[in-house]
Amino acid sequence: MALVDRAKIGLKAQVFAQVKLSAHGRANLDEFTAAIRDIPEILECYVLMGPVDFMLRIVADDIESYERLFFHRLSMLPGVQEINSTVALSEIKHTTALPVRSGDAAPG
Repeated sequence: MALVDRAKIGLKAQVFAQVKLSAHGRANLDEFTAAIRDIPEILECYVLMGPVDFMLRIVADDIESYERLFFHRLSMLPGVQEINSTVALSEIKHTTALPVRSGDAAPG
């Protein structure tokens, strides 16, 4: 597997979107999660406890591209009540390395 620098391939905008659903039944959650799996710009999705239900990490060419994604896809997702987007100005740390300590590794 290769790691690609998103900025070098034109994905200059990185956005974190907090999503609140209007209802929390199993069908609503399943419908929402199935829909976000079909959006390639959403790189990560986490279920949260607290005032919002999901945190999404999204990449786009630029803010205008994110705006189109927001209005044409994200805001139309099933069950979405509210989306709060935060644009990342710069990236201080990004790694895929896990902090595996001696003795923690699974037997191979």
